[in-house]
Order: sequence, then structure tokens, then C-alpha cells
Amino acid sequence: MLVRPMEELPATYVKCLLDGAEPTDDVVRLLTGPRWRRIDLATGHWPMFSQPQELARLLLDAAAT
Repeated sequence: MLVRPMEELPATYVKCLLDGAEPTDDVVRLLTGPRWRRIDLATGHWPMFSQPQELARLLLDAAAT
């Protein structure tokens, strides 16, 4: 259970561009807040296989902020 609303939690949303549809309306709303950011990655649904180094770099960067 979350003790704070999701809008207040820092988050990085990795959008795999070859995966199809844009995020749901709920996610789009969260991405407009100051604590959430979106990163686009030119890959399909499994970036851990198609672009593992780039995904690792993005995750390390997100963890450091």
C-alpha cells in the first residue's frame, strides 16, 4: 500500500517506441506532474534483450536522481 499518492513519488517511465500505443490517460496525467519523467527508447517491448546497455544506463541514471 502506498502512503503517498503516486503523483508525489518520483518515477521514470520508459516508453518503448516500437511497442505501439501511447500510455494510458492515467499515465499521461502522471507524466505531466513535476515528479515523473518520460524517456523514449527506440525499441520494442523487450529492451532488456534488444538494447540492454542503453536500458541499464537509463535505469542507473533514473536511480541516481
